Amino acid sequence: MAFMRQNDLWTPALYTFRGFVQENILNSAQALDIGCGNRKLPGAVGIDKLALSLVDVVHDLSVFPWPFADNSFDLVFANHFLEHADDVLRTMEEINRVLAPGGRVVIQVPYFRCVDAYTDPTHKHFFASQTLDYCIADTRISAYAYTPARFIKRGFWFGWPHSSRNPLKQLLKSFITSHASFYDQYLSLLFPVKCLTWELESIKKRI
Repeated sequence: MAFMRQNDLWTPALYTFRGFVQENILNSAQALDIGCGNRKLPGAVGIDKLALSLVDVVHDLSVFPWPFADNSFDLVFANHFLEHADDVLRTMEEINRVLAPGGRVVIQVPYFRCVDAYTDPTHKHFFASQTLDYCIADTRISAYAYTPARFIKRGFWFGWPHSSRNPLKQLLKSFITSHASFYDQYLSLLFPVKCLTWELESIKKRI
């Protein structure tokens, strides 16, 4: 698959220094943008329960399975969707189903300390740095086995996936990334980021 990535990651190319990517960078990759609304990843198949102008497939994403075959996509983009989902773990299982082996999912959600997480009354879930560890292989809390879906964490960022041009902000960002639990518990009260961003790789056997 001829992907256009930065450092073998999709995320920095999707969330650029200038903002959300505006051009099609997918090359031959097949991508699905879930809950795309009117801001769809260029070149992706957009699915949403609302029949908006950029939506290709109208479907309620709380109804499983989604109307795609297993292993259909190289990339699933979940841009500020999971906080709206009825069932986060079941949604992660469905993402894993439609991803090809080794496929990636890029997820961004509001951080639970950010006021924007609570402003929207349609938000149903709130996220800290370890929330998705229930789906990430070999993490301490994945042992609870709430879901069979398993991913490898290829990238995680407090905020957008780029270094800050402000050296003090970058110093803080580097510190909180290395001390995520301490930040969630204490420092985030004083310096809350706006969002969390993950890039995860599907663990599936190749057929």
